[in-house]
Amino acid sequence: MADRSQQLALAEGLARQGHVQPAVEACYQALRIDDNEALTHCLLAELMLTGDFYDEAISAASRAIEIDPDCAPAYLALGLSYDRRGGMWDQSILVWHELAEVVPDLVTAHVQLGEAFAAAAFDDEAIDAWRKALELDPAEARAMYNLALAALKKEGMATALPGFRKAGELDPSQDDLFFALAGIFDDGNPAPDPTDVAEDRAARLEAAGALAYEEDFFSAAELIRLVLTENPDDPEALGLTAYLYLKQEAVNEAMACALRALTISTKTPTAVYALGVSFSKRAGLSKNAARVFAALAKAVPNQPMPHVLFAEALLGLQKYGQAAQSYRRAIALDPACVRARFGLAAVLLTEGRHAEAMWEIRRAAYHDTRRQGLFWQLYDSYVEGRS
Repeated sequence: MADRSQQLALAEGLARQGHVQPAVEACYQALRIDDNEALTHCLLAELMLTGDFYDEAISAASRAIEIDPDCAPAYLALGLSYDRRGGMWDQSILVWHELAEVVPDLVTAHVQLGEAFAAAAFDDEAIDAWRKALELDPAEARAMYNLALAALKKEGMATALPGFRKAGELDPSQDDLFFALAGIFDDGNPAPDPTDVAEDRAARLEAAGALAYEEDFFSAAELIRLVLTENPDDPEALGLTAYLYLKQEAVNEAMACALRALTISTKTPTAVYALGVSFSKRAGLSKNAARVFAALAKAVPNQPMPHVLFAEALLGLQKYGQAAQSYRRAIALDPACVRARFGLAAVLLTEGRHAEAMWEIRRAAYHDTRRQGLFWQLYDSYVEGRS
């Protein structure tokens, strides 16, 4: 029906623009015209979930699935509603399992399934789900964080800490910190062709940073080599070189470049970062890493990630109370910092505060799924599949 399609299109447009209340009204108008459109119920569920009206979201999503059992975005809205409402883990497990069946390669479905299993105390099943997520996407940081927490529960912090560090390496927020310290930001323009870069230090350094940002490490290294050939004592170039070595897992070389840069100028934040990360990758150097990250946190107190890195170093020293303080500082600066919330959950587990730890994990899931914009990806795929 034309009227139904118009109202649904209006609701969808308003929802995509963030106009929740008008979009809800448009959905209800569309449902008055036709109550058997899965897309309308699905969209209404997402809008209700956005407003934290979980019972209404559950009702709308369930109706969408009743109309069409293959409505993937409705399963997502339903599963998230159960998870955020809490205490409905049996239903949540069923929904995430169904979504994993409907969209087998959807990594988040397996991550959420694992978290639902864990909340229901099915630990082995949870681990299997997270491992499946990592099979689908080896760079899935949240699955790795959850596996680290599982190791913490079973074997203690010494076993869990490498997992947290590995998850941190997968988490793009740590690289974001380096580029913020280097003054490199995404301006929407592609990195220049290395052959077109002017033959001066500033142009080469800027281009190398842009290329590193786009993960063209080889070209970035070539430009940095030219800068260091002219001046081996350029601290900013050495700081970027240390970062490039870290990306290649050449920790000793990264440490040497960072130390050299700091010998030349102690006010080189990229070198401080690289030195701290290098220390954190070497067993027995947690105390050194803690000192470096503490200095970095003081130098850039409004950046959440230095506080997270400092907290992780404190975990290695078993200073859990201080680690919790640093994690909470990071969360205060950025409530959506998933890495800080998982770290704080780890500290709470060491103190036997399981309910509070689960709350932090749920908040991490909340922010992670919002960041992904996953609902609209599934929604668009579902619409395309019906056409």
